[in-house]
Amino acid sequence: MREDIRKILVMHTGGWIGDMVLLTPALRAIRNAYPDAYISILVNPLVEGLMTRNPYIDKVIVYDKRGEQKGMRNLLGMASALKEEGFDMAILFHPNSIRSALLAFLARIPIRVGTNTSKRGIFLTDPIPDESDLHEVERYLRIARIAGAKEVNDRLEFWHGPAERSYAQYKFMQFGIRPRDFVIGINPSTTWPSKAWAPENFAALADMLAEEAGARIIITGSPDDVPLAGKIEEMTRCKVINLAGRTDIFQLGAVIELCDLFISCDSGPMHIAAAVGTPTVALFGPTSPTRHRPYGQNHIVIRHPFPCSPCYRVHCPNNVCLSSITPSEVAAAILSRRRRWRNT
Repeated sequence: MREDIRKILVMHTGGWIGDMVLLTPALRAIRNAYPDAYISILVNPLVEGLMTRNPYIDKVIVYDKRGEQKGMRNLLGMASALKEEGFDMAILFHPNSIRSALLAFLARIPIRVGTNTSKRGIFLTDPIPDESDLHEVERYLRIARIAGAKEVNDRLEFWHGPAERSYAQYKFMQFGIRPRDFVIGINPSTTWPSKAWAPENFAALADMLAEEAGARIIITGSPDDVPLAGKIEEMTRCKVINLAGRTDIFQLGAVIELCDLFISCDSGPMHIAAAVGTPTVALFGPTSPTRHRPYGQNHIVIRHPFPCSPCYRVHCPNNVCLSSITPSEVAAAILSRRRRWRNT
């Protein structure tokens, strides 16, 4: 631990909801290492609301690098603003952002810790080799250790509280869900089109699980996901509970926490499920489960290995890595483990 550190800037401007959940063990480790430091985090506007509840952060600074603050002039303006904050150390968690390294350099932050990828090490005082074969949680913790964290653990957290839990319990009562029911949450949306499983597959899977396991199916999603969730609801024979657009991010965490099982492609809600302790079935295609799988125990990943996967392409002309996964395959994996999950 560096005794002279009083103000710390954590940087992850490329992070989405899932990244912020996975970052929490590292943030906790940094807070434990520097209990009296003032810790700020620089993030994109999409995760501002989530990070305002993070107990290890004192201040959230928004940098809309692809929107209102894009371009070199705004980068220089942000660097000037950060310089005025007087940070002693910047910790870069984005795996390869040259912009973040340049920003910390221009802000004249004395100590700049991060991975030496994309030749950005020239802007860092403490560059370290990247290890892409690590899970993101472990990679973040490795960076935290270089920044001075000593006592670390990899437990995930999510910050929903009594109000959100009451909301979730009310919704379960409203839809007649009983304590003995086998409740399965389904998140059909992702940020990348290439990570999405077809809506007809989710509909077929919901019908199989309702018929063969008597499951109560809940579809989750943001307001942007309402059309997709509605399409799946229309295609199912069973009666599903469609909560897309009816929860905020913290209410979503509470709903997932009450589920016996959660099904998702690689997405933020998938990581929320792992954080709240709900067993998760994750469908993977263009991204690596080694790096991005649901973290912890009692989860399963379904993936078909193809020579082109993982490709990390946002768009794919055939998406064979995911389209080759069938609803029957996913249902069989779930039904074979149902008893163990119900006893978790």
